[in-house]
Amino acid sequence: MRLADALTLSRLVIAPLAAAAYLWLPAPACWWVPLALCAAAELSDWLDGRIARARGEVSEFGQLADPFCDAFYRMALCMALVLPAGGRGVAVGAEAAADQWQPVYAVADAAGQLQLGAGLLPWLPVALMVLRELAQGALRSLCAARGLVLAARWSGKAKAWVQGALLIAALALAALSAGDPVILVPCALGAWAAAALSVASFVEYLWVHRRALAEAVR
Repeated sequence: MRLADALTLSRLVIAPLAAAAYLWLPAPACWWVPLALCAAAELSDWLDGRIARARGEVSEFGQLADPFCDAFYRMALCMALVLPAGGRGVAVGAEAAADQWQPVYAVADAAGQLQLGAGLLPWLPVALMVLRELAQGALRSLCAARGLVLAARWSGKAKAWVQGALLIAALALAALSAGDPVILVPCALGAWAAAALSVASFVEYLWVHRRALAEAVR
């Protein structure tokens, strides 16, 4: 297997490992370990295309696998971050729970007492990002089956960079603050910004490739 393809496929392994670490490790490891894994995944995404071009190993497999592995890794982590880290999440008071943008869960603390814990990201912008990736993936597969290749757009690459930055920033804020609830607002704002860019890039994708898509669905 080519090195570039191995780096691309590594994100399929990193995604479940990072999600499991976030959900099951105790604090603060539930933030630091997935943060390190996300940084490794983003580095692999930065390197794989450059290595493939430098070695003259650009392949159809790599061009198809790269966006799939990117979406799989980032959406898996975004969905995990909706849930409470380490089974406890970011502790929020009962009086503040109704004002949180993120879902709030009843979880057990170290003494076995129930408390309220929030995930790092709100569910709605994450759902929008996931639906966007599913829709674009379906359209890309449909066109590929008809022998049509839809080129990636810069807006799509910017969307991917922002999503990656969101994951790293949210985990870093949680790790550095030891889960202080004050981080929930910037995390939510970042999630909504990433969702807005995701939707906008999909609209641009549909518009730019409208003729190819119209031909594919005939």
